[in-house]
Amino acid sequence: MLSSLKKISATGLVRAVGAVISLALTGISLWNPLLLNELRLRSFDQLMAQLPVPLAKPPVVIVDIDPKSLREFGQWPWPRSRTAELIRAVAAAGPTVIGLDMVFAEPDRSSPVRLTESKPDIPSGVRDYLLNLPDNDQVLAETLASSPVPVVLGHIFTHQAGSSAILKSGSFLLRDHDPAPFLHRFSGADANLPLFAQAAQGSGFFNIVPESDAIVRRLPLLINFQDGLYPSLTLAMLQAAAGGQPIEVSSNENGVRAVQVGPHLIPTTMRGELLVSFSAPLDEASFSDAARRLPYISAADILAGRFDRAALRQAYVLVGTSALGLFDLIAVPVSEAFPGVEFHGHALNTILDGSYLRRPEWLRGLEVVQLCVIGLLLTMLLPKAGAAGGLLITLGVVGGSILFTLWNFLWNSLLVDMVAPSATAFFLFAALTLLNYFAEERKTSRLRAAFSQYLAPAVVEELVKNQDSLVLSGEERELSILFSDIRGFTSMAERMRPEALCGFLNEYLTPMTAAVMDRRGTVDKFIGDAVMAFWNAPVRTPEHTRHACECALAMLNELEELNRDWLKRGLPSIHIGIGIHCGTARVGNMGSKQRFEYTVIGDSVNLASRLEGLTKYYGADIVVSGAVHEAVDVESMVFQQIDTVRVVGKSEPVAIFQLMRADCWRERAEEMKMYEKAFALYSFGKFEDADPLFQTLTERHPESKLYALYSGRCRNLIENPPAHWDWITDMRSK
Repeated sequence: MLSSLKKISATGLVRAVGAVISLALTGISLWNPLLLNELRLRSFDQLMAQLPVPLAKPPVVIVDIDPKSLREFGQWPWPRSRTAELIRAVAAAGPTVIGLDMVFAEPDRSSPVRLTESKPDIPSGVRDYLLNLPDNDQVLAETLASSPVPVVLGHIFTHQAGSSAILKSGSFLLRDHDPAPFLHRFSGADANLPLFAQAAQGSGFFNIVPESDAIVRRLPLLINFQDGLYPSLTLAMLQAAAGGQPIEVSSNENGVRAVQVGPHLIPTTMRGELLVSFSAPLDEASFSDAARRLPYISAADILAGRFDRAALRQAYVLVGTSALGLFDLIAVPVSEAFPGVEFHGHALNTILDGSYLRRPEWLRGLEVVQLCVIGLLLTMLLPKAGAAGGLLITLGVVGGSILFTLWNFLWNSLLVDMVAPSATAFFLFAALTLLNYFAEERKTSRLRAAFSQYLAPAVVEELVKNQDSLVLSGEERELSILFSDIRGFTSMAERMRPEALCGFLNEYLTPMTAAVMDRRGTVDKFIGDAVMAFWNAPVRTPEHTRHACECALAMLNELEELNRDWLKRGLPSIHIGIGIHCGTARVGNMGSKQRFEYTVIGDSVNLASRLEGLTKYYGADIVVSGAVHEAVDVESMVFQQIDTVRVVGKSEPVAIFQLMRADCWRERAEEMKMYEKAFALYSFGKFEDADPLFQTLTERHPESKLYALYSGRCRNLIENPPAHWDWITDMRSK
């Protein structure tokens, strides 16, 4: 019956698929495709934008050659003498170090010497006057050399072979491995004129390296140029502030680990890059891209003396420009248009404040373990959770991953990936929920197909809705079991052609099956003309014994209708016997590996079958056990005790009753009262008193086999009195 349901639970298959998907997603995370990497980087951007770092003390200040400065002091480039004036004014305020985010790669064309060279036809007097004026480049060089505050120049590396000037590689102390192979490599440079390079206290590059999505998040602290190490402008400023101490670089076989300059131990990526943190906008009312995040002072205000000197005291000063057309705009995590000079300022602020963000090499291993745990957890829970429960579990896992990332960001300064765990959780939820849906649909279809021939449609739907309560592997359960059989079927079958007999049986079995199914019963099997059914499995049914009794009465009503129709058609009428017992039996899948079915076995089944056989002996339509009589107490049914028997194969006696409709009992009230009196006398061994009553009942109702049976028993017992009377009848045959 249920061979198609041998593997009704697809949970194991769903979990196996979930494990494969988890491994695949973990592999994809390790492969790190472009889309996943960009989503991961954008999630880190959101963390930095929503959780800015504080401004360092001492501060980083930007001296800005802004549009106001150009209006007041002329267009760029300024004469080097004015740049020197600006540097002197800044240095006089007492900063820690000054860094110039600009390159002086060519001589000043506005210098008096350059003017005489470019104008050979100017009067000699004017020429002599100009030649006696100070050279702008020399003024700037002298300012750099004599500055009481270290001044660091900037330069830029290129991928064009050659260099416009000789660069100093700086002072380094290398620890463990050589870091050069791991650094960004360049083949050319646009550097400052030797005049300035020799006068300044240091020089550093201001190259930036965008990510794959063109957003700048990292600043290279070191670059490999002509197999030498060169510091960034940020690192060179820190070195100058520390009195020129060597820059210590720690590396291992995997890459650069950290850079130390003075008191600052700076964690880096394996390529010697600093992950830059960003502060909040200074204008709290505006978080637009134009909102400045570091203190700015206009160069015009400094040249005119209109600034607070205390704002520059001990500050790390970067001199750059934000004038339209002069400065480089870059995209950073907190803005799509960010001045390059301010990016270097935030790199300095990150180091001075110690607000380092880290993604150490061991973090990938932790993230892989996290993915495996999430995959295992969801693979175990989702197949049993259902769609709504699975969504809640998935949201919980995603929320936990986000909280784990936030905790590491705030307390450990670690950038832990939240995208891959969240994507894995949602993908597993979608895949397993969909797979589980199809598996459940397939299971539901098999359930409907398997039980639709044995249960009523409403019961099948209830079974589908409550599949968790379905036990197919077998269990002990209290059941009501019914057997019915056509009396004299064998002789009738001998008189009918096979095709006619088949049609006749179909006409009979169809309403009998409907009577079972309409009353929440399960048709177990057909054995020729016999019907076996049971109640309270696979769906638990309250008052299952009442349903079985109602089914038996309905079968008799259906048979009356069939007999009337058959008689009209010239077909024989039939009689049936029905036996019902209520007891514990084992229900579930029974059979062999090749074939099995959902059925019921046990002593209760055998007793129900024996009761059906007793209907012939006692001439009763429906014979039920004492357990059925005790379980059913409804006004529409009446139970007439007909004996206490010990059936074949059982040692314990069983009280048996004939089930009748209450209206039938009322119609035969006088007859029933006489029978009850006669049966009571018989039970107490008063056979001489009981026999006349049974004889009277036999004369009045000659069609009743029961009364003639008891009348014969009484006469036999009178003639052969028993030594011990226990009014139990031992049945010798089935």
